[in-house]
Amino acid sequence: MFTLDDILQGNAGKARVVSRTTPDPQLVFRSAHHDNRQIEPGDLFIALKGARVDGHRFIPAAAQAGAIGALCTEEAPDVPADFIQIVVPDVVEALHATARTRTQRQPETTYIGITGSNGKTSTKEAIATVLNHLAPTLKTLASYNTEIGFPLTLLRLEPQHRYAVLEMGAQWVGELAWLCTIKRPDWSVITNVGTSHIEFFGSQERIAQAKSELVQALTPEGIAILNYDDPRVRAMSQRTQARILSYGTSEDALVRASEISGDMLRGQTFTLSYQGNHSRVQLHIPGQHGITIALAAAAVGLAAGMPLAEVASALEELKAFKRRGEIKAGPNGSTLIDDSYNANRQSILAIAKTMHEAHMDANGKRWVVLGDILELGSYSHDEHYNTGTELAHLVDYVIAIGEQARYFVEGAVAAGMSEDHTFYFAAHLDNPAELEAAKQAAANILRENVKSADLVLLKASFGLGMDTLLAMLQA
Repeated sequence: MFTLDDILQGNAGKARVVSRTTPDPQLVFRSAHHDNRQIEPGDLFIALKGARVDGHRFIPAAAQAGAIGALCTEEAPDVPADFIQIVVPDVVEALHATARTRTQRQPETTYIGITGSNGKTSTKEAIATVLNHLAPTLKTLASYNTEIGFPLTLLRLEPQHRYAVLEMGAQWVGELAWLCTIKRPDWSVITNVGTSHIEFFGSQERIAQAKSELVQALTPEGIAILNYDDPRVRAMSQRTQARILSYGTSEDALVRASEISGDMLRGQTFTLSYQGNHSRVQLHIPGQHGITIALAAAAVGLAAGMPLAEVASALEELKAFKRRGEIKAGPNGSTLIDDSYNANRQSILAIAKTMHEAHMDANGKRWVVLGDILELGSYSHDEHYNTGTELAHLVDYVIAIGEQARYFVEGAVAAGMSEDHTFYFAAHLDNPAELEAAKQAAANILRENVKSADLVLLKASFGLGMDTLLAMLQA
């Protein structure tokens, strides 16, 4: 929640209020949205001008949906008499300024920034689950981690929130530093450094440089919570004056998992250790990466002063998040892993290794259905091909959909997978009909060949929309 005064003070001398009534500066907005379809009564509509769509066209629709105001560069007609239009020169700059003012007025909240190539959203959800045991906690809605989504999350801050868990993404060096000018985190969590968005960064070293901006922004009183198992993240301890709290499976990690056992797919058991204290944890999220996510959440809970036993208990409540390792019913009674929200080479191999080590019937086969990994630029061929070569030793069948996905198959065959265990369906992302036809062909292959003892994985970059393939399988 935030007030009209937050907007006016943050944009002093730049904002003009247009309304047929005299609004109260202490008028409260419940939250803000830039999509009029998400508007609920009491919200502020953010009218953005995009390359294809001008949000100003939807101001009347937002008002009809219950918005009580709009942040815009030009006023719209046909709105209710008491509707407030705050007219500014630049809506995005005004949004940022409003978020700055709102957070400055709530300094008692601890702001926790999270970034990394993989696992940001799952880590955010896990940290919020743990901290909610201690005090009311705000968390980023969905994956709102950009220059628009980040301030929109901050405007959902309520007075009772003692913690704010903020996912922060970047596609260029300097972007995280810029987001920190809107709100600098008190604590920063770095999950890993992979190859996501390498098309924009140019190298993994520059990705590491970009992610390190989140720890460089910390004050000496802050806490940098770093994944010790990732060498590039571990090295970020040299780039901050903040206190370091490391997590991982290494003996040198301060928050550590050891004595790991159990089912990789449905959740493992491990011993959580910190400062000489130990507690056994039964996870319900899959894979080694599930343990890493849990350790990051544990480190934050411990930094907040939670007892180790209480942290361990909270970790046992964690579940796979939507389209991120969810276990579902697959075709012909098989087990399907819905990890379809997004993909890069590291995350594909992480879940494939989980499948490889999962407990299953001796006759069971492992199927992966993969779509293109996007935003790789000149690295695209090698990332897809090298993923395929490693998959050849982890799974039994590869189904590939897209343009670059053909190199999954080429890599797998080159590494020894039989060609008759691979299937490739060409599809261009800008041709929806072709893409859906390819998914339907993949669904047909699965329905005709998968057995009840098999495991099936769905994974691709978000732009492939693999959730529609899941719908075909469940139809």
